[in-house]
Amino acid sequence: MNTKQLLLRNMHTFNIAVKNMSFKRTADELHLTQSAVSHRIKGLEKELGFNLFVRGTRQLSLTPEGERLYSTLSRSLSSIFNEIDSIQSSDLTGELRILTAPGFAKEWLVPRLGQFQKAFPQLNLVMKLNEEALDLATQEFDVAFYYGDYHQPNIYAMPLFEEKYLPVCSPQYAKQHRLLERGHEGLKEVNFLHSTPSTAWQRWLDSVGCDIDCLKHSYQFSQQGLAVDAAKHSVGVAIGRLRFITDAIESGELLAPFSAMETKQHYALLCVEGMQDRPKIAAFIQWVRSELEQ
Repeated sequence: MNTKQLLLRNMHTFNIAVKNMSFKRTADELHLTQSAVSHRIKGLEKELGFNLFVRGTRQLSLTPEGERLYSTLSRSLSSIFNEIDSIQSSDLTGELRILTAPGFAKEWLVPRLGQFQKAFPQLNLVMKLNEEALDLATQEFDVAFYYGDYHQPNIYAMPLFEEKYLPVCSPQYAKQHRLLERGHEGLKEVNFLHSTPSTAWQRWLDSVGCDIDCLKHSYQFSQQGLAVDAAKHSVGVAIGRLRFITDAIESGELLAPFSAMETKQHYALLCVEGMQDRPKIAAFIQWVRSELEQ
């Protein structure tokens, strides 16, 4: 490290030390040892040719020279950090392009966009719906949301939450086919509602040991979520993602006659590797994290 770099580093340490008036608290904040902080301050004093602190038995105080230096240094650092904030915030304008599955957009993302707009009023959002992220490298996007096991080259993935699959239907449909009384046997006469190309129904049947052809009597929908909407209208039995159908079950709009199936996959936030540090994307990622914590 050259002389100028050492001087800047030691001045930063001095600035923190003045705010804390404790080498120990300064060491904790900078993740250093107390002796390392003391060494930096002594090095700065040697470089400058005057003492910065009066080292008392129990507390520190600034020398007159130290007070003059701190007054100038704090203004200069404030100006530098304000300029950095200004440069970074300039990237929090324009467009943020989001690629997402319709179900995730409808059930999780869109209901939260009011809060996002309040946090980033200068950032315009462009959302494109696509069922599957087949090849993110060919898509134009800043951030994507998908459910699955995404390990694509040069793609940064932040897991959000896991999911369970759960068969659901309207209370009227369950009563009509006596599903609560007959259990799995009642599935032999129902209309299976599929969201293609998902194989969730077959996987669920395998998990509970049911040898039933779920395609013999079926309606298939190319968009995730339409099968659940059809179930609400007593068209048949759909298999939904628990996180997104819990409200409908609790309100009585849907009934869950059978057990849920655990999955090993999860929802994830995705972006091109390296772009997660770009200010507007980093800000969006932090906003998503804060929403998950609520």
